[in-house]
Amino acid sequence: MRRSYLFLFFLAVYALTSSGNAFRVPDEFEVYFQTEHLIDAGDLSVPQTLAIQQDGASIFFGEFGRDGRPYAPYGPGVAFLIVPFHMLGRAVAALAGVPRGPLPDGIAWEFLVGGITSLGMAVAAALAVAGLHRASIALGASPRTALRLSVILGLATMVWPYGTALYSEAWLAAAFVWAAAFLLEARNDLRSARWRIPVASLLLAVAGLTKPTALVIAPGFVVATLLDRRVALRPRWRAIAVLAAGIALAAAVQIGWNLYRFGQPLDFGYNLAGMILQPPARSFSLADVPRGLFVQLLTPGKSLFVWAPIALVTLLTARAWAPREPGLAAGLLTGTVLALVFYAAFLYPEGGYAHGPRHLLPLVPLLILPLAIPAVPVPRRAVMAAAAAGFVIAALAASVSFLEDQSPFQTNPQATGPYYERIDPEPGRPWNRYRVDYIPFKTALTSGHWASASRAVGNGPDFFALHLSRARTSMPGGTAIPIWLPWALAIPWAILGLFAGFRLVGGDYGQHQDH
Repeated sequence: MRRSYLFLFFLAVYALTSSGNAFRVPDEFEVYFQTEHLIDAGDLSVPQTLAIQQDGASIFFGEFGRDGRPYAPYGPGVAFLIVPFHMLGRAVAALAGVPRGPLPDGIAWEFLVGGITSLGMAVAAALAVAGLHRASIALGASPRTALRLSVILGLATMVWPYGTALYSEAWLAAAFVWAAAFLLEARNDLRSARWRIPVASLLLAVAGLTKPTALVIAPGFVVATLLDRRVALRPRWRAIAVLAAGIALAAAVQIGWNLYRFGQPLDFGYNLAGMILQPPARSFSLADVPRGLFVQLLTPGKSLFVWAPIALVTLLTARAWAPREPGLAAGLLTGTVLALVFYAAFLYPEGGYAHGPRHLLPLVPLLILPLAIPAVPVPRRAVMAAAAAGFVIAALAASVSFLEDQSPFQTNPQATGPYYERIDPEPGRPWNRYRVDYIPFKTALTSGHWASASRAVGNGPDFFALHLSRARTSMPGGTAIPIWLPWALAIPWAILGLFAGFRLVGGDYGQHQDH
C-alpha cells in the first residue's frame, strides 16, 4: 500500500510541474501527432506536420513512406502508451467547451490536449520511482532504505524533468527498473519465476519498441542473469532464453515496421539531409567516441554525475557492493558501457535539445539500485550531498524549458549559440556540435525575457497551468479556454500530492515491510 502512496506522490509532483508543452521539438510533437493520427485515422503517420509552417517550410522531420505518407523516425511503442492520456485530453477539451478546428485557429485545442497527453510521462516517471522501490525491497533493502533511495531518484535526478516533458525516456526508465524488480523477485521465489521472467522479458520488448536504440542496454539483463549464482544453472539458462526472446521480439517488430514504411530493415526514417553538409550521412563514428564519452561524463551541461549525482556514490562504493552481487555488477557494467560507447559514437551524443544526458536516463534507476544491497557501507554524508546537489539541478530543469535555455533556433549553418557551435565536419557528420563549455540554465535565468511579464506561451516558468493561462489571451482561439480550467487542472494534483505525502511520512515506515 505504501508503494502506492509513493507512486501517487510522485505522479502529483510531476503532473503539477509538467511543462504541458508538447510542441517544442520533433521528439515531442511528432510523437504527439502519431498518437493523434492513430486515434483519428488508425495509423502512425504524421500528416499534421505538413500543414504547419515555420520559416516558410513544414515542421515535418522524417521520411515519406512507400505509401506516400509522412512518418516520424520514432519507435511505435510510445504512441500507444500515451493513447489513454490523449483520450483524457480530448474528454477534458469537450467538457470545457474548447472546440477542435483547423490550424491555426484550432491551436488552443491542440495545446490543451497536448498538455494533458504529456501527463503520460508523469505516470511513467512515477512508475520508475515505484519500480526502484520494489527492486530495492527484492534486493533485500529495508523499507526505509528503499524509500530513501526512491525519493532521491524521484527528486534528485533527471527523472523529475523527464516526467514533465513529452520525451519517451521516462517509459524506458520505468520498463527497465521494473524488469529488474521482477527478475530479482523471481530469484527470491523460483515458483513465481514462471510468470515474473516473461513479464520482465515483455518489459524489455516494450522498451525496445518505445525507443529502438534502448535495446543496447538490454544485454545487461542477460549478463546479470547468467552470472547470478544464487540460482541454479538450468533455471538461469531458461531465464536467459526468455529474456532473449523479448529482445528479439522488439527487434523483429521494429525491423518489420521499417520494412512496411520504407522497404529497408534498418531505415528508421531519420532525414538528416539538413544536418549533413557532406553526404552520405553516418549516424555513428567510432572516431567520435572519446569526445562523446567526455560530453556524457565530464561536461557541466551533460555529465551523468551532474544530473544524477547519486550515481557517483554508486561508482565510488563499487568495491564494497560488487562482490556481494557479482551478477548485478556485471550486468550493470555491461549495460552502462554499451550505452555510453553506443551513444558516444552517435551523431548527437548529448541527446539533442534536452536537459542533461537524455540517452542515459534509462540507466539512472539501475545505477541507484546497488545502494540497496544490505550491509553495504554507504557514506551518509556523500548520499546527502548527492541528493542536495541533484535536487537543485532537477528542480531548475523542471522549471526552465530546455528550448529557452539552449537557444534552439539555429537553423542557419553559420550560426552559433550557447548550446551548439559551428564546425567544419568530416563527410557524413553534422555541422553543429555540442559546446562542451555550455552551462545549463545560465542563458534562461540571466535573460530578462525569461522573467518578463510579456513572455510568449512556452517561455518563462515552465508549468502547464501558467502556459495555459497565457494561451487564453495570446493563442488564436484561446478565448475558448475557460478561465477556471488551469486551476481545475492544477489544484487536484496539489491535493493528491499533499494526501499521498502525508500518508508516506505518517506512522513508522520502518516497521512495515511493503510487498
